Amino acid sequence: MIYKALLICLLMPILRIDSCTKVEVQADTAIAINLEGKWVLKHRFLGDAIDTPCGYAVTNARDITLEVTDNTESNDVNELRITGNSAVNMYFGGLTITGFDTNTGIGSMKISTLGSTKMAGAPELMECETGYFNMLNESAEFRIQEGQLHVGRFKKDTAPSRDGGTYFIYEKAK
Repeated sequence: MIYKALLICLLMPILRIDSCTKVEVQADTAIAINLEGKWVLKHRFLGDAIDTPCGYAVTNARDITLEVTDNTESNDVNELRITGNSAVNMYFGGLTITGFDTNTGIGSMKISTLGSTKMAGAPELMECETGYFNMLNESAEFRIQEGQLHVGRFKKDTAPSRDGGTYFIYEKAK
């Protein structure tokens, strides 16, 4: 009887490690589910100022969207598909969640090379689109905060400065 009790005591830590691993995988799945859906770009945060998606001078731009869906071609729950409309063209690509910090609520990600249709538009819209694609390709982090999706690069330190990061601010499409 003492041997059985001792054996159970020795196996308990191993069982706990196994269950923690499963919780982490489930947490990543929950993050992916929260990202999934259609998002509309409302603002760009550029260091210390908020701008419209194409800048205040551009008034004829359509809604820029980002749609995140499950990647049915992959068994990895952290690999997602992205599609959407930019200022002129439609685009597509992949997004892989590479980590998530539960303390800060910030996830790390990698966006694969984006592809797009090749229609031409007004010069100011083409400039907006190029800027959008460049910033999206350089995005390495995301967070969902107060119903908004932020995608880009966030400020890392706590020292006061005018550089608060650069990121997109999306809202869920209705």
